[in-house]
Amino acid sequence: MAIEKTNFRLTPKMFKLPKLKYRKIVIMGGLALLILISVTISNAMPLAVNVITLHPQDFSKGFTEEGEVMAAQEWPIFNPVEGKLQSLKVQNGDSVKKGQVLLEMNTSDLNYQLEGLKAQLLSMEGQRLQNSKSPNEAQIGQQSLLIKLAEEDVRTEELNLGRMKTLFDAGSISLVQYEEAQATFEKAKNLYEQQKLGLQLIYEQHQTSQGTELYYSNQKKALQAQIDQLEDKISKAVVVAFQDGIIKDLSLKEGNVIPQGQQIMTVFTNEGYKLESFVLASDALDIKVGSLVEVIQETSTVHKSFEGTVSAVDISAVERISPLGLKENRVKISILLADNSPNVVLGSNVDVKYTTMEISNQLMIPKIALFPYQEGDAVWMIREGKAKIQPVKKGLENDSQVIIEQGLMDGDSILQEPNIKELKEGKPLKEIQ
Repeated sequence: MAIEKTNFRLTPKMFKLPKLKYRKIVIMGGLALLILISVTISNAMPLAVNVITLHPQDFSKGFTEEGEVMAAQEWPIFNPVEGKLQSLKVQNGDSVKKGQVLLEMNTSDLNYQLEGLKAQLLSMEGQRLQNSKSPNEAQIGQQSLLIKLAEEDVRTEELNLGRMKTLFDAGSISLVQYEEAQATFEKAKNLYEQQKLGLQLIYEQHQTSQGTELYYSNQKKALQAQIDQLEDKISKAVVVAFQDGIIKDLSLKEGNVIPQGQQIMTVFTNEGYKLESFVLASDALDIKVGSLVEVIQETSTVHKSFEGTVSAVDISAVERISPLGLKENRVKISILLADNSPNVVLGSNVDVKYTTMEISNQLMIPKIALFPYQEGDAVWMIREGKAKIQPVKKGLENDSQVIIEQGLMDGDSILQEPNIKELKEGKPLKEIQ
């Protein structure tokens, strides 16, 4: 049987499709190999991290509040006599000496009252000489006028005592000044009672010479007491400095009408400064007299830090409004600044950092180094040059640091930032220098 030969010719078109597929496979394989090599190299290259090497330190805990700068010693000056400011001798910033006249109040009304009482005293003596045995309308009218004047004095001194008590409770005046106001009020009440007794004596006076003399004697005493009181007020209308110092807080002008007891100005010494700071009542329990505080003063260029010492802790809290508008019970803390403190501005605000707890030789880490792990906390640490998750047990903490009770030891190195994208256990690490 004869076999027929067939001519079969290969053409380039017959190899076109397989060559394209082969080329794509080669390219994709190359890319995969490059990615594998890149990943291998990346995993093998150390990750640059910020590292903290742990050593025991002193732990402290506290809080920061705002404080106001004040003079270490100052004396408020109060208006002694209700009326018009006649003459002002000083201005803010003036230096004054003890005994120097600061201001004078107008006493024309007081002088008129004084002259009237002196005339009544002379008239009373004339009536005594007449030895009238029975009351008349003139006597009754005169005595009623005295009672009215005495009653007005009682109301005035009662209002003044109320103002002085408010100032005393706020610590703005001394106990001596408050007691003087009490004594003046009691004297005014006694005078009022004496004047009422005088009117009673007019109606009940005896027909005997002895009863008449007793009446006039009491009347003269009552008039003389009012005269003494007015003369005392007139003498106080000239206000002098109690100590050497500098004037501040003066906002009045000549001609202003000022009520009795109103604070007019303050005299302070420039020998040292103090702070007044109000802290929450719960925090005040941890603050003791003699404790050191850190005072931070912010300027346009730097923050200055210096020391202060707690000099007083008020025994009761007062209600104050927070910057958020909330009512809070706060306790006033007085702080004396160190002699070498930088220059400060009276009335300015500073930050006061109180330390309420100090523990030495504690292993601490920054709070930012912690992260949640298996219902607890952990840190990234470097073990043999590689990353390792280390569970820890926390202790006391403050605003920025926390004590580690278990899991770490002296000399361990941990990562400051735990949230790095490429970070995983076993990853080689390199400390950033």
